[in-house]
Amino acid sequence: MAFWFGILVAGLFVWFAVGIGFYEMWVMLFNIVISIYLAVFLRPIIIVIIPAVGDTPYSNALTMIAIALASFSILHGISYTFITGQFKVSFPRIFNTLGTGFLGFLAGFLVWNFVSFLIFITPISQDTFVRGIGFNDEFQQSNVSVICRWCNLVNTVVSSRDSEISSEQAVSG
Repeated sequence: MAFWFGILVAGLFVWFAVGIGFYEMWVMLFNIVISIYLAVFLRPIIIVIIPAVGDTPYSNALTMIAIALASFSILHGISYTFITGQFKVSFPRIFNTLGTGFLGFLAGFLVWNFVSFLIFITPISQDTFVRGIGFNDEFQQSNVSVICRWCNLVNTVVSSRDSEISSEQAVSG
């Protein structure tokens, strides 16, 4: 059931994406990917810098969601001010519809995987109702693999070759 809810979320992102256009959706997908990357890789650093953040059972999820929302807000504000708010790029209608729908689906599926990962790392994921709707270990492995795939994509561009931490270690740590 959780998988189908993820498809529904991705479908809602497709509907939203077709309304805003390809150029704007590409920028939004980029902002989402960077925000999730920052949330995954900054969480261990924030918990070390501010030890009081790591005291509660929900601290990892709250730290990651705070980082993701803050970085997305900043990135989206900057990109709207300097890129999407200033320029309008038009594409052929078929490309705009199909390409935007594809980018919207990717963005929605990534956001759903991130949200379900956050749900899974909280104690609420041990509840029988939550497990009953599909938040089990197999579903969590697929969420982690999707998040790691996107983080590895960003990591190939921004990290040094002798980086000490991989995406898998950052997500599981």
